[in-house]
Amino acid sequence: MKHLIFYTPLLILIWGCTNNSNKIGTQNISETQKQREVCLDWYGYRIDTKKTINDLNLKVETESELMAYCDFFKNVADTK
Repeated sequence: MKHLIFYTPLLILIWGCTNNSNKIGTQNISETQKQREVCLDWYGYRIDTKKTINDLNLKVETESELMAYCDFFKNVADTK
């Protein structure tokens, strides 16, 4: 009986730790973070202007309008 009393809290502690570690790896990426990544890819010449406009679902047509939109994300640090 003494062993059962000792091991029950230990098992609960181990179970709680394993549940928290699973949640850390599966964080959702916010819509703002997705927009930031698309803008940074465009700034880095990894994707073209038309694809960027389509990916962001914007109603802009020119590169200068896209640049005005993406300037917000240019110097923003990674935050959750």
